[in-house]
Amino acid sequence: MSIQQCINTLIAHLPGEHAILSPGSRNAPVIYALHHSSKECHSIVDERSAAFVALGMAKHTKQPVVLSCTSGTAAINYYPAIAEAFYARVPLIILTADRPPEKIDAWDGQAIRQKGVYKNHIRAEFQTPDDYEDTTAFKEIAKRVKKCLDTEIAGPIHINIPVREPFYDFTTDGLEDDLTPTIDEPPLFEISAAAVAQHTGLDVNFKKVLLFNGMDDGEDIRLTSDNNSVILSDLTANKTSDVYYWDAMLFSAQSKPNGLEFLSVLKPDVLISTGTTTISKGLKRFLQFHKPAHHFHISSFYEVGDMFETKPTIIHPRDIRTLEETETDKDIDGERAGAYVNAWLNMTREFQERFGKLDWGKYNEFCATNYVLSKIPKDAILHVSNSMPPRYVSFLLNSDIRNFTVYCNRGTSGIDGSTSTAVGNAMLAEEDVYLITGDIAFFYDINGLYNDSLPKNLKIILLNNGAGGIFEMIAGPEKMGDALQYQTTPQDKTAEHLAAHFGLAYHGADTTGKFAEGIEQLVANENPMILEVFTSRESNQSFFSQFKSL
Repeated sequence: MSIQQCINTLIAHLPGEHAILSPGSRNAPVIYALHHSSKECHSIVDERSAAFVALGMAKHTKQPVVLSCTSGTAAINYYPAIAEAFYARVPLIILTADRPPEKIDAWDGQAIRQKGVYKNHIRAEFQTPDDYEDTTAFKEIAKRVKKCLDTEIAGPIHINIPVREPFYDFTTDGLEDDLTPTIDEPPLFEISAAAVAQHTGLDVNFKKVLLFNGMDDGEDIRLTSDNNSVILSDLTANKTSDVYYWDAMLFSAQSKPNGLEFLSVLKPDVLISTGTTTISKGLKRFLQFHKPAHHFHISSFYEVGDMFETKPTIIHPRDIRTLEETETDKDIDGERAGAYVNAWLNMTREFQERFGKLDWGKYNEFCATNYVLSKIPKDAILHVSNSMPPRYVSFLLNSDIRNFTVYCNRGTSGIDGSTSTAVGNAMLAEEDVYLITGDIAFFYDINGLYNDSLPKNLKIILLNNGAGGIFEMIAGPEKMGDALQYQTTPQDKTAEHLAAHFGLAYHGADTTGKFAEGIEQLVANENPMILEVFTSRESNQSFFSQFKSL
């Protein structure tokens, strides 16, 4: 039996239709097997970028994407995206070619302690035999991978493959037909507060009930509200809310003295949640301060965080009997009644009036983001890098924005890989994919554009304030004095020459007029494009301070 036949057997039984290949000599047998499989293969040179491209693909398809790299530091370069996939619950299958055991710590090239290298941030790990005597063990590993993806929390799975030389003796003799199994779609659960109350025996009549959808975790659980409950959804949940601008309202209120006490009327008696994390620091602080007496988290998975410090009770959605009908009180206009509902509606409406009176015609990052969201097509896919962009978009979240499918790498909330993730999504999406990114996140991930087949539907809005100005806008860093210079990242670079180098259209804007012209070009352009929005730290800080003081 040959090494090629064994690796082919492994790949033939792995789920997923797409594979990202990173060049290297030792993974040649893996690349050859993937090339002769039915998986669509894409070559990405930079391993760190390649892994985030795979992440973007897997987010779009909800199916695992295979990653393949050579031994040594190549495998370590996959780690940032693997950690993100672990916490964001995105399925990836990582095939790392390795040196045989006798070469590890023997002062040989490209040989590191690779077995178990990702052990803290994977759902499962396997080591293939290094003798290649038969295909049985390889087929069994593939079956165990499929079972894990079907029954466990979605995430990265690592298969380490020791390879001995020679490894260029390829033959297609005895290769199995590729099966390309798929991962089952999660079942839909529609769950109301009344159904949870019935399951738990808790009387929710006359109680204030808050339902919250956190970041999408791969499950399809839809909470439904009734007369006494309010639904809030995180930007990354891609689900509706009963009220909008709630994140901006909570943040603005907490920016003032005694702001948390002011929000006491919104304190829930019962919190019901789904998904994972949230972008909203305002919601975290609000619920940490105004703790509900009861918190039920609906999930099929045992792994539930406690970001609100409420010690949630975990309930499997299959254990909740769905109520066919839940009686709700209605007022004469057909709107939901209830003091708690009205409290949320009134506070968000009052805030929205003040929010709308800000001078949104000014030229700064916040206003530019607001204008972008009003101009891009409603069927577009929106990616947001980390730092200030997701906060801007979350603060601006309304019913129109909710029509977008929104992605943001909030599993680890790192700035690395934001562009690459959007590129991976755009490579498979039919819709236009817009990325709103900050300057540091963009320049940190420029190898995401080092792609011979850069998708034409990729549109990048680059907010360049010359600094990565988040630390000058959030509370706390100002106490560092002169030492703040080491936390910020001042720079004077632009993306104009990068755009030319990578073959993207480009428009730079430093005034309102140029910016409006650039948005028109961006939307109309049929090729990948960068719109670079130059703003000053002073204008950004000034407008953000006005927002906090509303």
